[in-house]
Amino acid sequence: MEELLSAEECRLIALRTLQLKEQHEDLLLLDWQLEAGAKELMGYMGEYYKLRLQVQDPRLQQTRDLQYFVKSLPYKNPPQRAECERKGVFRKETTVYREILPHVQRYAIRKLYPKCYYSREDVMVLEDLTQHYRHLKPTESYSMEHYQLVLEHLAALHAASIAWEQQEQFSIGERYQSVLIELLLSEENEWFQTGLKGIVFLAGRHAKYQTESAQKFIREQLFELLKQTQQLATPASSFRNVLCHRDTWDRNIFFGFAQAADSLPQSCCIVDFQLAKYCSPLLDVLFLLYIVPTARQRRQIYDDCLEHYYNSLQLELKRLGLSTDLISRADFQAECRRIRPAALTMWALTEPQTKVSAHISNRMRAEEPEKFDYYLNCDRSEFYLRVMQLQPGYEEKIMLPIEELVDYLMQQSS
Repeated sequence: MEELLSAEECRLIALRTLQLKEQHEDLLLLDWQLEAGAKELMGYMGEYYKLRLQVQDPRLQQTRDLQYFVKSLPYKNPPQRAECERKGVFRKETTVYREILPHVQRYAIRKLYPKCYYSREDVMVLEDLTQHYRHLKPTESYSMEHYQLVLEHLAALHAASIAWEQQEQFSIGERYQSVLIELLLSEENEWFQTGLKGIVFLAGRHAKYQTESAQKFIREQLFELLKQTQQLATPASSFRNVLCHRDTWDRNIFFGFAQAADSLPQSCCIVDFQLAKYCSPLLDVLFLLYIVPTARQRRQIYDDCLEHYYNSLQLELKRLGLSTDLISRADFQAECRRIRPAALTMWALTEPQTKVSAHISNRMRAEEPEKFDYYLNCDRSEFYLRVMQLQPGYEEKIMLPIEELVDYLMQQSS
């Protein structure tokens, strides 16, 4: 416990939680416990814990039990830790929580993110959302109401960032250029480069592309076309840029329910801002629609979801007293088409990782940390082949985005 958080740090966290002055000397820290998070919550860029504090204010004769979510550098996995430190993942996210999100929140009427009570460059102590929110259970599935809630949340985040800029007459992207660096879709990111090579590898195995012309396209053109995706992650030149979350997949989305037995949520909240970026809001919207639903579900809800997001954004802009002409419907529709290749590529990049069972991925990380790091940042072909052998149905799942992406790129290049 002392290795990650000291008693004095825990006391400071409690003071901030109870909104007491840091000079409040009477607050006693009676007990503190740090417990490893559930294995299914293990992240690629961190280790997760639950922090429990018991404090007492002698003047009030009250004992309080406080609970938090803690995210730290992956100290138990040296290769992973080295990657995080090299990329500055924690430095970026702690700065976003400390210097950007509180300002954006002032312009929103809904809770946009979990409160951060304490941070260093290697650890963050956050509000534990599981006390009031939860992930959907394995037996539950997203309905249109779920997607609408998340899209409304994204619209609120995006509009609030515009309002902050308008109020203070500055650009978030320019002021925080050194903070909001691109950690994902960048040639400097080994994970991205390795993932693109993985797409080429899988495409070459796909039964649909065994013709001579398809194999030639995969060998000679596919990788270069995929690399162009990184340009779509840079700030748009002819569309309004906003603060984007950039990682809206289901494990980062928590829902709040009025009653525990309710099937439909009344609120949501998004976590993990390590990939946050100043860019086109469509990267958030299309990432959600390509990563969370199945391909079949997406085709059924796609147009309605885009319409709901656009209308929600317009309502937020009106509430904030901003012109709805900041993003016209025609420009919005054109931007959807422009960003689509990035969404397709992200789906093809992430599906092979998110569809691996937690049992298999956690075991590999624990037993073969160096090899797992090699899979992530050097070559994934052996990883894919191993999981195909261990997990029935895996190959069929990960080939779906490969097919849709390659079909799209072949059509565009013909």
